[in-house]
Amino acid sequence: MSTVPPGASISLCVVAKGGCDPAPFLTALREQDFRIGADVDVHLAHDEPLADPAALDAAGWQLHRCGGQPSILRLWGTAIAASTQRYVVTMDVECPPDKGWWSNLLRELGTGTRVFTGPVAPGWPPSEWMIVGYLVEYAQFHRPHHPSVHEVPGINFACERALLDSNDVLRERGWFKTFTLWRLAREQNIVASRCDEMQVVFRRKLEPRSFLRRRYLHGRCFGACRHQHPGQPPRWACVLFAPALPVLRCARVWRAAARHADLRLAYWRQLHWVVLSEIAWSWGEFLGYLLGAGDACDRLD
Repeated sequence: MSTVPPGASISLCVVAKGGCDPAPFLTALREQDFRIGADVDVHLAHDEPLADPAALDAAGWQLHRCGGQPSILRLWGTAIAASTQRYVVTMDVECPPDKGWWSNLLRELGTGTRVFTGPVAPGWPPSEWMIVGYLVEYAQFHRPHHPSVHEVPGINFACERALLDSNDVLRERGWFKTFTLWRLAREQNIVASRCDEMQVVFRRKLEPRSFLRRRYLHGRCFGACRHQHPGQPPRWACVLFAPALPVLRCARVWRAAARHADLRLAYWRQLHWVVLSEIAWSWGEFLGYLLGAGDACDRLD
């Protein structure tokens, strides 16, 4: 049985947005000899009824039902705010941990690393259109880590709780991974390290209309909130540059996909979805610069 290193304690902060089934995630943890105890717990924040909450209760998970229509950012904020452990690990219930994830997480904790992350693997074949969600959001996190990639996946991110916002801020505004990393790098010179063996698998189910809406909302929320943080280019420059975003974003996805044979095939088979996705994001980002977020950040899923 894997044991938590001395001085460490861990909360898995998991989100379930929409009608998700946590059973595969629960099974994946059980297969890795994961055990809840005084120094390990799981907080699942969700907005809709779960398929089998009794099984999660029996496993010792702590469930947090958020009323209304909370964004995925606020769900993460709720789960993190509920934690009392030293470390939090942000995850998505539709992206279960791969074999060896738990033991490698514990090994990394034993090194004293304060912020670290692992890769995200595709859970859909190239012929399945739902792989587009992986291509546009997580292809750059395919194993092995490429040195040119400085971003971090929010669905496989471990961090000392003390480095994140207060509970009140997390519950009110949610947790935005990108802005958190910018702040840590700027204020404390902390950059996430990489653990290539600590992998999760992207198996998020998508519906075309809601997927494109999500991309639009994410882009608009990003555009509206970007200039709340120092070190950004002028807003007028972002507005003028916005028409070029779809082409540049598609090229960015291709650069990540081109490093792996399976993703190269997926990119060309799903190119029309990649293009529509990045147009939706870019339009949202453009409106975010011009008009602000509106209710985009509150509706993000």
